[in-house]
Amino acid sequence: MEKNVFISRDLTEDSVFLQILQPYPIKVIGQSLIDLSIVYFSSLPSASWYFFYSKHGVKFFFEGCQQLPESLDFSNIKFATIGESTAKALTNKGFEAAFIGTGEPISTADAFLKVAGNDTVLFIEAKKSRQSVQKSLINKIKSYNLVVYKNEQKEINDLMINTDFLVFTSPLNAEAYLKRHYIQPHQKIVAIGESTAATLRRLGWFELVVAEQPNEKALANCVIDLLQK
Repeated sequence: MEKNVFISRDLTEDSVFLQILQPYPIKVIGQSLIDLSIVYFSSLPSASWYFFYSKHGVKFFFEGCQQLPESLDFSNIKFATIGESTAKALTNKGFEAAFIGTGEPISTADAFLKVAGNDTVLFIEAKKSRQSVQKSLINKIKSYNLVVYKNEQKEINDLMINTDFLVFTSPLNAEAYLKRHYIQPHQKIVAIGESTAATLRRLGWFELVVAEQPNEKALANCVIDLLQK
């Protein structure tokens, strides 16, 4: 019998999640529950490092930079990302990350402190960012925040409600779903990382699986493991 999987992410045709699950009797519904829009900024604080939390931050930061009156020189800036997918987005913009985190906030903060502890860091983030890395570095590092986009919850398609698996890719996506819908007893929950898992637990859902890595391959493997149980 075919199973249905909802993942809170808009998937492209070359999605690793889709590719891994393709051989299995699974129908995938991929849709973000968050609307994203740019927040323009008029200047950039002086910093040695620019730290990106997500590929969306990369996208909207460089779009915002194009609206600034003066041309920017990033030759003396070191770039950091929370994980591999964000680093890839940065590479696609023509820049390489000097630091790439694990995707998990606490271990990323610990490792980043070792390389940037004496420098000034600009954290590039969403309006509703949990600031998970810089909160772990309070009183340990000098930093500024720059909001470059808004993330707002949007309406949920009814097709998502009766799926067998719910795969949440961020805390805000989990909140958006649970704000409107109750998770059914038969549904299995997968979280992309500990921040998302912590949000689900805070909202009362403790029976869940956390992906070993915050990427689509690990999420797909979680679904396969649950499917085979």
